[in-house]
Amino acid sequence: MSDTALILRAAAETDAPTLAQLAAELGYRADAETLRQRLALLSDRPDHAVFVAERDGASPEPERGVAGWIHVGRVISLEGGEAAEILGLVVGALARRAGVGRQLVQRAERWARELGLERIVVRSNALRTEAHFFYPALDYVLAKTQRVYVKPL
Repeated sequence: MSDTALILRAAAETDAPTLAQLAAELGYRADAETLRQRLALLSDRPDHAVFVAERDGASPEPERGVAGWIHVGRVISLEGGEAAEILGLVVGALARRAGVGRQLVQRAERWARELGLERIVVRSNALRTEAHFFYPALDYVLAKTQRVYVKPL
């Protein structure tokens, strides 16, 4: 698949089944209806965006359709100020290493610049070793390592 065969666009609620399927490839368990509801919530928030990379209609089957997605949001912290944060990036197994992730990250960066944000942050699970090569190749610099603690409420 070539980079020119991709169309980057805002995700629609109708993309939810494909986004859920792609997320499942990385072990995220969210069904299509849950993702549809989340997309609906995010569509009303100008401080978040979800973009998909869709192969154009000229692409042969089975390459046609959504190859990946990215969720980016505006975040603010007292000590760090405002930034964009990549909150999710998934590229389907058949589309990896074909420029899909790079184009999605570039789209998120453009969105952040359009909001006047001066930096973008991404957190990567220690188990996602491919990501630890991917982001530095896009000029992202490792700033820190951390542990994440969760408590159900």
